[in-house]
Amino acid sequence: PASHNSLVGIRGTQGLASRTGIIPLSHTQDIGGPLGRSVVDVAIVLDAIVGYDPADPETAESVGNIPESYTTFLREEGLRGARIGLLTNLLSKAPEDEQVARVIRRAMSEMEHQGATVIEVAIPGLDELMLDRDGGFLVLTYEFREDLNNYLDQHPGAPVRSLKEIVQSGKYHPKMASRLHERQNSLPTETPEYSEILLKRVVLKRAVLQLMAENDLDVLAYPTIRQIAVPLGEDQEGSNCHLSANSGLPSITVPAGFVEEGLPVGLEFLGRAWGEGLLIELAYAYEQFSHHRLSPGSTPPLRDHE
Repeated sequence: PASHNSLVGIRGTQGLASRTGIIPLSHTQDIGGPLGRSVVDVAIVLDAIVGYDPADPETAESVGNIPESYTTFLREEGLRGARIGLLTNLLSKAPEDEQVARVIRRAMSEMEHQGATVIEVAIPGLDELMLDRDGGFLVLTYEFREDLNNYLDQHPGAPVRSLKEIVQSGKYHPKMASRLHERQNSLPTETPEYSEILLKRVVLKRAVLQLMAENDLDVLAYPTIRQIAVPLGEDQEGSNCHLSANSGLPSITVPAGFVEEGLPVGLEFLGRAWGEGLLIELAYAYEQFSHHRLSPGSTPPLRDHE
């Protein structure tokens, strides 16, 4: 959503923000994160939503890892001295990726003008670590049915009682049919395959952190989506969103410019656990220098002091 709508979006470290009230896709991956028109907007909202929630035990890990305010990281000189790794595995895999790749390379040059050092890096076998037979969904393939059914059990007033009822109702977009049927017929989480997938995520996270350590990097950078947005109802190819979701590491997407057709491109930074402040700092500095975001013509301007 951030990449294709010229917005800023943050996905925090797993456990940073509560999942209470969120309809689940995956209890080991779900997290709420803000979308906004600017890095300032999302920093302010992030302050409001992070922290320990007794209803979500995973948020206990956030204690001691949250700054007084994420707005303290809004520094225009934030790119000066930063070391950024352009992750070539996720830059271009097909000719259809080239339009977006050119925008991202221009963004890297802009960051170098602001004092950052950019080096090209790669993770051997990244696709194998990040993807599976179901694309990049990994644990979601196994967890969605059980998690959704548990959620519905806690809401007796819901119009349906299970994923099975949803599938049988036919009340969903036709494009969702095959995926919903696959989720309904997926293997349970008690299987060895599910345990292997959990381990695979640990290996992926370790590979990312090792690459950053070996190259003394502050963050990795890549396009959030490698291909331009398709019309509604068509399949979107080129998503790199699985890296943050499957590794559990935080990321931020910031507008990087537009392709020839005028469609926006999002640049994603990925950092170390609890490194949201640094992500905000780098994204803000780039945003203030580049000013790539353009408001949609249909959106009225905000009034002052509203």
